Amino acid sequence: MAAVRLQTGFRRRLTIAFVVVVAVSGGVVALTSFVLVRAYRTRVFTEQSIDKASLSLISAPEDLTVADVDDLMAEFQRRGGFETVVIAGDVVFSSVSGLGQEEIPDGMVTAVRPGELIERSATIDGDANLVVGGETSTGGLKLFFFFPKQELLESVEDFRDVLALGWLTSVAGAALFGNLVARRTLRPVHQAAQASESLAEGLLDTRLETSSDDEFGRWANSFNRMAEALEEKIRDLSLAAERERRLTADVAHELQTPLAGMLSAASLVEDELSSLPPDAAPFAHLLVEDVHRLRALVTELLELARLDAGQEEAHLEALSLGQALRTVIRPWGVTTSVSLQVDDDVMVVADRARFKRVVGNLLSNAVEHGDGGVEVRGYQEGEQVVIEVCNRGSGIDEIDLSRVFDRFYKSDRSRSAPGSGLGLSIALANARLQGGSLSARKLEGGVACFTFTLRAATGGDGAAASSEARTVPLTSGG
Repeated sequence: MAAVRLQTGFRRRLTIAFVVVVAVSGGVVALTSFVLVRAYRTRVFTEQSIDKASLSLISAPEDLTVADVDDLMAEFQRRGGFETVVIAGDVVFSSVSGLGQEEIPDGMVTAVRPGELIERSATIDGDANLVVGGETSTGGLKLFFFFPKQELLESVEDFRDVLALGWLTSVAGAALFGNLVARRTLRPVHQAAQASESLAEGLLDTRLETSSDDEFGRWANSFNRMAEALEEKIRDLSLAAERERRLTADVAHELQTPLAGMLSAASLVEDELSSLPPDAAPFAHLLVEDVHRLRALVTELLELARLDAGQEEAHLEALSLGQALRTVIRPWGVTTSVSLQVDDDVMVVADRARFKRVVGNLLSNAVEHGDGGVEVRGYQEGEQVVIEVCNRGSGIDEIDLSRVFDRFYKSDRSRSAPGSGLGLSIALANARLQGGSLSARKLEGGVACFTFTLRAATGGDGAAASSEARTVPLTSGG
C-alpha cells in the first residue's frame, strides 16, 4: 500500500511540474505579447493622431473670423476622430460644448510653439484622451486636438482577455495532458508495486508484462528474473526446512527405542551408585546424567517435531496475569531473588500450560545466566499484554541477539554449557502458537531482557477464549 501511495504522489508531483512549466512559459509568452502589442498599438495611435493634427493645423487660416471658425470646426468634424479647441488671443472656440481651455493639460498652452506639435495625455469626464497641440506659423492661433483613447484601450483590454483565456485554457489542458502522460508513464511503476505486494503476500508466480523494449521493459525483465530467483530460493529453503523437520522427527522417533533401554539401565545403575567402587562411581554418575540429558533432548525434539507438523493445539482462555505469573515464579522464589511487578487487574488470553512453559523457560535462562536478581514485569499496553523477564549480568552480545532463538544455538562457543539449545526455540514456538511473540534485547548496564507479548482479554473473551483451540504450523529456526 505504501508503494501505491508513493506512486500516486509522484504522479501528482509530475503533473504539477508539467503544469508549472506550461503555466510559466505560457505566462511569459502571453505577458510579452501583451506588452509588445499594447506598445505597438499605442505608438501607431499616437503617430496617426499627430499626422491628423499636423494636417489640420496646416489647413487653419491665419486671420480667423467668426465665420471662419464655424467653417473650420465643420471641416474638422467632417474629418472625424477628434475634437478641437482653438485659442485666438483671449478668445476660445470649441467644437463641442463642455470642452474648453480648462480641459487642456496644465502648461500645454504656454508650451506650444509655431511649427511644432506636442502631445499630452488627459482624462476628460473619466475618458482617456491624447491631446495634440500646435501653433500656426505666424503665431496667431493655438489649436488643440483631443483624440479619444477609449477604442484603443478597449481593443487592448480585449486582447488581454483573449491572452488570459488562452493561458488558462493551456494550463487546464496541460493539467489534463500531464496527468494522462504521468499516468501512462508511471503505469509500469504501479504494476511493479502491485507485483511486489503480491510477492510479499506469498504469490511467488507473480510476473510483470514485458510489452516494450524501453527502460521499463528492461526493468520488467529484471524484476521477473529477480522474482524467479526468489521463487527458486524460497522453494529450496522450504524443501530444506521440510527435510530438517523430517530429520528432527525421524531422529527423535528412532532414538526413543534405544533411549528406553538406556533409561532402564541408567535407573539400575543409579540405584547402585552407593555400592560402586570409588573409582567407578564418578563415571557411573556421569553416565546417568548424560542419559537423563539425552532423554530431555529427545523429548524436546519430539515436541518441536509436533509443533512443526502443526499437531499441537493451543487451548486459549482468559487468565489473570498476576495469578499466572505467581504460579510460574513460585518454584524459583525460595532459592533465588525473583521480583515481580504486575497489575493484578490485567487479564490475558493464553494457554495455561504453554504460558507456563514460555515464562518458565525465560526464568530458567535468567537465573542460569544472570549474575544478580531477576525482574519480572507484567502490564497491559493497548490491546497487548507485555511480560518482561530481565536479569543483570553480562547481557547478550549483539551477534547473539539475531540467533538466540535459533535451534541448537548456544552463546557458549565451547557448547559446554548445560541445556540443548532448544529451549528458546520451543518457547518462541509456544508463544506464536498462542498468538503472541517473543523477542530479546540488551539494555544498558548489562541487562538481558526477554519480552513476551500476548493478546489482552476483553470483556467478551472469558467464555470465547476458553473454548478456542489454535493450531499453527511453524517454520524452523527463530
